[in-house]
Amino acid sequence: MNQFSLKHFIVRSQALALYRDIMRTMMKIEDQDYRKEIREWARSEFHRNRTLRDLGEIRTQVALGRRSLNELKLAMRMAS
Repeated sequence: MNQFSLKHFIVRSQALALYRDIMRTMMKIEDQDYRKEIREWARSEFHRNRTLRDLGEIRTQVALGRRSLNELKLAMRMAS
């Protein structure tokens, strides 16, 4: 049985919040093809990293995802 610490659950909640934020942001994209591409990218990244157990690596991946999301938001602001 897998035992996770409180820190694991906190980092997991941060990852889930990031995923929801990505999905909300993605819905603001008007181009259907680009929206689909972003959705597939996010799903594949989260799927690829779902087996991570090391807190440091999980935090690194969440930080990279947050940075990518901020870049997407910036690109959306610049395009409008």
